[in-house]
Amino acid sequence: MKDRITCFKLHWYDWGLCCADDAVQEEITVYRNKDILVIKELNGYGVICSCEIIHIEADKAEVFFEFLEKVSADWADDYSVEVCDGSAWKMRMWRSSHKVKKVCGTVEYPPHGKEIENLIRSYIIDGKSTAEPRLFGCC
Repeated sequence: MKDRITCFKLHWYDWGLCCADDAVQEEITVYRNKDILVIKELNGYGVICSCEIIHIEADKAEVFFEFLEKVSADWADDYSVEVCDGSAWKMRMWRSSHKVKKVCGTVEYPPHGKEIENLIRSYIIDGKSTAEPRLFGCC
């Protein structure tokens, strides 16, 4: 059986000048077998402020995971840039072999990160959601 990515999670957080009650963390999780995308916003205490589940068409979810498998094979573990804005992101991808790939960064995308962001945003729009997550926090 082929070792495939089964779950993708992107966690963005901002520890800059903000109130702990503000939504300063976002988690985007996409599940391959369930064809769903979950968006969570959390405050500085780690309490969930909002949570939304968006159903994705199975073929679109498969496109997303096939793209991830193709582009993530050569990723480094860290794309951090020395900045002082308090913003960072962390990705984790779980595989069917139970291995987890962890990648982190600050204000720059990983290779093909913009394409990943565009795919996720298209699923949010298709799901009729008004959520506007920061994703990688990049401009």
